[in-house]
Order: sequence, then C-alpha cells, then structure tokens
Amino acid sequence: MAIKRDYSKSQLNQNFVAKNTKFRFRCTQCGECCRNVKKEDKILLSAVDIYRAAKYLNLEIQEFIGNYCDLVPGGESMLPLLVMKEHLDGSCIFLKKGKCTIYDVKPIPCSMFPLGRMMFLNDVTQEHEFHYYLEDFDCAAAKDTDVVVQDWLDRFEIEKYDECVKLYKRLGSVCSRLMHEAKSLQEQQEMFQTAFFLMYVKYDTGEELLPQLAQNLAFIQSIHPENGFVKN
Repeated sequence: MAIKRDYSKSQLNQNFVAKNTKFRFRCTQCGECCRNVKKEDKILLSAVDIYRAAKYLNLEIQEFIGNYCDLVPGGESMLPLLVMKEHLDGSCIFLKKGKCTIYDVKPIPCSMFPLGRMMFLNDVTQEHEFHYYLEDFDCAAAKDTDVVVQDWLDRFEIEKYDECVKLYKRLGSVCSRLMHEAKSLQEQQEMFQTAFFLMYVKYDTGEELLPQLAQNLAFIQSIHPENGFVKN
C-alpha cells in the first residue's frame, strides 16, 4: 500500500524526479493498493477523474456519482469532497476478482502510482507546473523493470488532462474561499450546494472537459468577481 507523504516545496526539490528519470517498478496488479485504504489516504476524486470514468462506463455524471461515489467532509477547505465507494470488505467498488474494472481510466493518482505530484507556481513564468516524486510502497510490485517517468505518465495520458486539473484546482480554490466568507449558515449551505454542482455535476461527457471547467470557473467568478483566482 502506498505511504503518502506531505512534502513541502523545499522537501520536494530534494525528492524531485525529472521526466527522463528511470525508476524500477513493475505493477503485478495485486490489488493491494485498492484494499483497506486508511481514511486519511483515500483518493479524492476530481472532476477529471469522474468525467473520464463516467465516459468510459457510458454513464451520465450524476448517475456515476450516485452509484460509485461517497461525499466526505472537506475539513479546512470546507468543500464537498468525493471518494470512491467501497465494498463491505473495505476494497474499492471497482475492484472485482482482484482486478480494477476501470483500469484504463482509473483516477489520476491511481494511474500515476508509484509517482506522486504537486503543483507549484513558477516564479519566473508565473505559470503553475507539476513536479513529480516517487512514493514509498510495500505492495507486491516488483522492482525488476526500468521505467522512464515520461513513459509512465504516457500510459494513461496523464498530461493530456493537466490543464483540466489546473482549472479544477482554481475552481476549488474560489469555492473554498467563498465558503469561508459566507456570513451565515444558510449562505454556507447554498455555497456548498453550488460548489458541489460546479465542481462535480455540471459536466457532459459528450463534450470536451476543458471548456466546461472554464465555463464553470467563469460562472462563479461572474457572481463573485472579487473572488477571482489570484496566483500565490
């Protein structure tokens, strides 16, 4: 099972792996990382993960969320957060006979493992960039195969959705800020519902995802223009 680490930017600089870096790893599809994941280590689903999986299963977004997702508290962010439902034995709902049934479109954190990544603002370009690092793991994966980081990312077209992930994070940032600025319980409840709708529901798998994310971000900023995203 993956051991998740909370890296600061300075720590990440020491553990950073360039895209041409090789690491030794071969997934044996043991399914161990899909079972009995601790509460604090559960994969938080993004609009990108939900869109890809719903499209793969030929489901409407709301149907996918209702069938396969659980809502969990957002902690300090105050945001609605979604995780995969689990079987009674604690395994991921998509784990069947030890195999992932949405393997080709599994959530981005699952697809990248044993790589992790964080997003930082480039002080020179003022653009957000992803930095990659290697996770610790103690599953049945073998360490007998050399893998190039870029090749690993290409397997599931991870970088194809980078701009979508960045926009989704911007959308979440604005919604979180508005949640904190709500002046009453009713305002918080209304903002919570709005955030849930814009972050997860208001998407059509028959259309490209990036323009839809941009539209949702523009909508929330048009209502509260003072809460437009500020790079920091």
